[in-house]
Amino acid sequence: MDPPPIRRRIAEQFSYRGERADVWRAFDFVLDTDAFLNLGFSERYRPHLLGSPQRRLADQVGERLAARLPTTTGTRLLDVGCGRGGPAITLAERFGFDVSGIDLVPYNVQRARENARDRAVDAEFVVGDATQLPFAPGSFAACAAVDSLVYVPDRAAVFSALADVLDSDGVLVVSDLLTRSGLDGRERGLVESFATAWDMQPPGTFTGYRRALEAAGFAVESFEDITANSVGRFRKWTTAFLALARSPLGPLLSRLLRAAGLDPERITTQVRRAHAALPYLRHGVITAVPK
Repeated sequence: MDPPPIRRRIAEQFSYRGERADVWRAFDFVLDTDAFLNLGFSERYRPHLLGSPQRRLADQVGERLAARLPTTTGTRLLDVGCGRGGPAITLAERFGFDVSGIDLVPYNVQRARENARDRAVDAEFVVGDATQLPFAPGSFAACAAVDSLVYVPDRAAVFSALADVLDSDGVLVVSDLLTRSGLDGRERGLVESFATAWDMQPPGTFTGYRRALEAAGFAVESFEDITANSVGRFRKWTTAFLALARSPLGPLLSRLLRAAGLDPERITTQVRRAHAALPYLRHGVITAVPK
């Protein structure tokens, strides 16, 4: 049986196939997307050009997990929507977690395994559905989802699955792109257009995440808005790209992208839709524990 269209498009996008893969291939020139597919975290004195902002976000998630656990060394951790393994490998290297990762896209899992081998990290990565986790109940003391649930249609089902595999004394930390509350119809339309262009589900609100977590048996301990250090900074890059595309240097930019085998019109459309939606989005880190 063929996968649902949204899953097929996600697999094509992150396998560098299909019409929406070019923007990720372009990111490869400026970001560490061979290992990290998540948004970044950049404080004012540590901009995107100094180190990996995507790795710094994984560090942020790890610090919140560590604050809630008696120890992280040897502690089993599940990374849901692990992508190409960057966050899980960072959590293993810096905090000593015994990591497992699951991702819907076989190409991502292959790359995650290769990245773990390259860094001599003993990690398990499997292909699978985040709503039907292939792990025994109570298998993990910690779970993380680093900007991955925005691609999942049924987030409530993911939280239910995580509640099953997480130990009763465990902790869940989720970072994700969120929609601001109280948007009007035009603003919601811009967010939905952005989500469609990037093969995402429309980002949920923090209130929606809280309700879904509580329905799955979690208590939300904290929500931290890190928008200023992530989405807010990304809009500076979209502003610069669109200004360059409109400038007299635009034709040169198009030629360079085409020379790299990329479609400049398609990339510009995706960047433009992201740019229009970013003022109505948040980036948050949620910490939750079983009730």
